[in-house]
Amino acid sequence: MDDQDKNKDASIETLNGHTDSVLAVAWSTDNTRVASGSEDNTIKLWDTQAAKCLSTLSGHAQSVMSCLLTLEGHADAVASVVWSPDGARLASASFDRTIKVWNAANGKLLMTLEGHTAEVRSVAWSAEGGLASASADAIVKIWDTVLQDCIRTLKGHSKSVMAVAWSPDGTRLASGSMDASAKIWNPETGEATATFTGHENGVTSVSWSRNGSRLASASLDSTMKIWNVETKVCVSTLDGHTDAVNSVAWCKSTTHVASASADKKVKIWDVNTGEPVLALTLKGHESGVNSVSWSSDGKEIASGSGHTDFIWGVACAPYWKPGNKRVASASYDKTVRIWDAETGQCLHILHGHTKSVMTVAWDRGGKMLASGSYDNTVRIWDTQTAECLGSIFTLDHQEPGAVTSVAWSNDSKQILSANDTLKIWDPSTFEAKARPQGDKSDPRWARWSPDGTRIASAGYDKNVRIWDSKLTQCLLSLEGHTDWVFCVDWSPDQTQVVSASSDKTAKIWHASSGKCLSTIKHDDQVIAVAWCQTSSRIVTGGEDRTVRVWNVNNKSRES
Repeated sequence: MDDQDKNKDASIETLNGHTDSVLAVAWSTDNTRVASGSEDNTIKLWDTQAAKCLSTLSGHAQSVMSCLLTLEGHADAVASVVWSPDGARLASASFDRTIKVWNAANGKLLMTLEGHTAEVRSVAWSAEGGLASASADAIVKIWDTVLQDCIRTLKGHSKSVMAVAWSPDGTRLASGSMDASAKIWNPETGEATATFTGHENGVTSVSWSRNGSRLASASLDSTMKIWNVETKVCVSTLDGHTDAVNSVAWCKSTTHVASASADKKVKIWDVNTGEPVLALTLKGHESGVNSVSWSSDGKEIASGSGHTDFIWGVACAPYWKPGNKRVASASYDKTVRIWDAETGQCLHILHGHTKSVMTVAWDRGGKMLASGSYDNTVRIWDTQTAECLGSIFTLDHQEPGAVTSVAWSNDSKQILSANDTLKIWDPSTFEAKARPQGDKSDPRWARWSPDGTRIASAGYDKNVRIWDSKLTQCLLSLEGHTDWVFCVDWSPDQTQVVSASSDKTAKIWHASSGKCLSTIKHDDQVIAVAWCQTSSRIVTGGEDRTVRVWNVNNKSRES
């Protein structure tokens, strides 16, 4: 089997039904449906679990470029389709110069917005329910969907505007144009606050990072660029496609972007390194790929090409076995893999999870592995035989689900998991032993102290918490970060804790008093932090594309 056939097998679902090229795809907010827009002038809505078409929205007289149902009414091709924030409506942009809004449940046409004098290429919802549209008339328009009227016209591009996207907080609007520029607009005043130039050909797509600090642009020049919105500087050029890049989408939960190209490939890129994650280059399409969209949880990608849509599982994270001889990786393809760290050979592929695997952890002896998944389970594996010893179902009526962190106790007799709550499990019986009562901190990461007497947790509430070993009492709440905390780690002598945050800092805390001892600054979000277990050094990794080693004693950076 050649590499292309192997990559085709990585596709979770292939959705057939359109009779012409698929130009656009979009996930519903609950990740259960995909809308596709096609040159067959229809929009189709798909059930991604059953892999069947729920509805076909027809009526366009030309190509529909993005949709979920088949919605009829446009007199020409549909170039873009997007879900409203609440998932109740769909907006479509068409070459017939109109924007249409549809009821996503029954496909009923709710309104038609007219005003552009040329093809409408892109449409985007704001968080408040307003719409922005981009057109070949070189204009961006903002629409009030209650009044069904244009409330702002943004002029500044000199050629067709191909793409438009709202910032996550809804205070800014980005556009990409065939004039080879991307612009950021103030939607209240209609003024362009930034213009990004550097592409050698038209900009086809724009996408915001989760925190709104960066913008990704895709171009006909076969590249993508990552822009710092505040400094207005290009921080990275992603060069790897061999033909025009038609679409770019930023994953909402990671530092990855996905791109779709006329070279028939979907690529996943690590924006920290500026390099494609080559193992995740997806070659299932038989013709140029026109559109790509991440699911809201970052687990899957939908792409559109030719007559078909694909859904892909993607991404991985590495974890070292004690002794540094083997590495375990957790993957969005629902598997755990164990690798020889010296030869790079895959030793075992562990199958059993039914959704993306987010985290893995070795026990102290390296004989067992725990994995946590979006399927709401923790699985325990024998690393010699690759046998699943058992699974723990973490979901109850109070918990959202996905397991984002697992950790073994030093004696390998307990497992700590985080999935919006903390739990301690007995790996021999697979039963829960402890969980905090009334905790609303929304933890996403947790680690035992070296002696096993305390637990540190971090999450979306911006604080680090120190718990007793049975999770009966929160001993300390470490407050100081201004955005959510990605992860925490203990010093070898367990007197200090280090935390990494989306607020662009890592902080070192006294684990008994809760005092912040030091703040380490990056130029962007700090995603990862780890304390060297044999010295007074820590390593941090950030979205500023740097890995830094720090001497904790004198708080200086070594590299």
